[in-house]
Amino acid sequence: MSRIDYRKKMDFETALQYVDGAIFTKAGRHLNVPEETIIRGTWLGLTYDQMADTSQYSVNYLMRDIGPKFWKQLSEALGEEVGKTNFRIALERRYGKQFQKGFLSDHNQDPIFFDSKSDKNSTSSRGESSLSSGLVETRPNQDWGEAPDVSIFYGRTEELNSLKEWIIDDGCRLVVLRGISGIGKTALARKLVEELQEDFDHVIWRSLSHGPSLKELAENLLKFLYHQAYRYKGDRVSQLIDCLRSLRCLLVLDGAEAILAAGQLAGRYRQGYQDYGELMRRVGEESHQSCVIVTTLENPREVSLQSGENSAVRSFIVSGLSASLEREILKGEGLVESENWQGLMDHYQGNPAALKMVAKLIRELFNGNVAEFLERQTFVFGDIEELLTKSFHRLGDMEKEVLYWLAIESEPVSFSTIEKNITLPVSQGELLEVFASLGQRSLIETPTKSGKSLFALLPMVMEYITNQLVEQIGDTVVTTDPQSRQLLQLPVEESIELTRSTKKPIYLTGWLENKFELGWQSVEAMISGGLPNKLAPRLRSTFHLRNESLVKRFKQLNVGTGSNEKLVALLVAIAIEAGEKFGIRVQIQPTLNDTVLPKNLKLSLLNQEGETLREIQSGGQDNFIQLPRFRGQAKERFSIQVALAGTSLVEEFVI
Repeated sequence: MSRIDYRKKMDFETALQYVDGAIFTKAGRHLNVPEETIIRGTWLGLTYDQMADTSQYSVNYLMRDIGPKFWKQLSEALGEEVGKTNFRIALERRYGKQFQKGFLSDHNQDPIFFDSKSDKNSTSSRGESSLSSGLVETRPNQDWGEAPDVSIFYGRTEELNSLKEWIIDDGCRLVVLRGISGIGKTALARKLVEELQEDFDHVIWRSLSHGPSLKELAENLLKFLYHQAYRYKGDRVSQLIDCLRSLRCLLVLDGAEAILAAGQLAGRYRQGYQDYGELMRRVGEESHQSCVIVTTLENPREVSLQSGENSAVRSFIVSGLSASLEREILKGEGLVESENWQGLMDHYQGNPAALKMVAKLIRELFNGNVAEFLERQTFVFGDIEELLTKSFHRLGDMEKEVLYWLAIESEPVSFSTIEKNITLPVSQGELLEVFASLGQRSLIETPTKSGKSLFALLPMVMEYITNQLVEQIGDTVVTTDPQSRQLLQLPVEESIELTRSTKKPIYLTGWLENKFELGWQSVEAMISGGLPNKLAPRLRSTFHLRNESLVKRFKQLNVGTGSNEKLVALLVAIAIEAGEKFGIRVQIQPTLNDTVLPKNLKLSLLNQEGETLREIQSGGQDNFIQLPRFRGQAKERFSIQVALAGTSLVEEFVI
């Protein structure tokens, strides 16, 4: 590094220290990682776009969320208007020669940490430490970062007492609070830290929701703990562990799911964040006098491996509030108590965020009338849907598959039932891992019946997963890339090749351009038709269609005569495949309130000459029948025949 580069680096570090001190004096907190990103970028003359390219943060987050608040607070701290354009000038004007010299470069000594077990009235226990240079520095002892306000907190006395016992009496070094979105993990952590702060010399709260690297996090923490005497020594994790040994710190890492991978089983780290595993392992294994509290949707792997009843690492599942606290929330949101409250409480299972959201909607849209809201039979919407989407988007394909089948079954079922229903190749051991992962994510519950464990979804999760399934079964956007359509690798099926015909049929390629003939309706209309308790058979019959980007339509047909006359739905789906081929699926389903097809109904595939290529017949309890998938090229023709009790209808198609 050249002499000039070295001076620039020291000048920036000096500026950073001054800004940190100014913000601390004004707001009683230190700079967070996004703010440091903005300062560094401004110092180097970068735009917000360039800052985003070289950091973990989006342009909008830096420019609209963090930037305006930071510049306003820094302006108040310095007593003049400060922004990106005059940042360096303002610092030079305020700090003069000290700024030019970069005076902190002379203080390379580490602080001599105080003994946290000494008399609380001593100088050290108030957060002061001596520097070997002879200077005396006052070390701030609390930095609440992005901790939320919990001035309104509902109960959880038992949970707080248990957690305090773990930390104070049992000496736990790593405590993880996990649970589904909206259940109150962060609020519980904040309340817990408020009640424990007198037992620790330093309290630090850091959010991981924006995915800071371990390097960024550790450096930020070390700067707070060392204050102006911090110098990088080559191993930030070891330096941080040394701090946890020398000082009695209570550190909260909120929203740890942001550093964990989506699309995999629970607890795996995102690419580039695996070094957090070392931090979690060492915090749990190595001896120190501090405690790290982590809030997350799922346990990091090290926590799952180390935690236990007698371990210094514990995992606490944050569950729903009690009925009395649920009522307290509804009252606090301005609802008048009524017998209909139980319906709300049964559905949201004590999730405080969901209860507040639905109470607000009932108050604003239904004038507080809970009964009128319940008549809608829609409990997952808007912000509540967003809560569950956070968890759903983290799931792997097999986890989603299991949830879909639990939603279809609607009642608690055994492991063997799900194992039988799964259409994807999976071993029993792999399926057990999937169930364990879903349990880690708090998305399933495990009731027992006659001593046998069953699996089920909570009502709110059940509705969300059902909605996801209906949406997937319905029409999807068509693309020309067949690889982009395959959401799951489905088993290879037998295909029937078509021959050419000169008959005038329905043009299926028009469907790919959203051009549909009269009488052909969307599949959503078929799924949602009839009574609510008829939904499960419809989901079951169309389940395997969800994973392909098929354009799907159905048409109602009257078949049979007299007392045998029945209204059935002919469902046809088409998708583009590789090799200039098109894949076709054809089903027959019952309509209206019927759940099974009439016995001996025949569904046939005919070529252009009217010859039968394949035929299938319903039994007595079939809720659908379908032909094998068949394939053809553009302009090839085929016919579908539906027959019952001596009558038949034929629909002709061209691809």
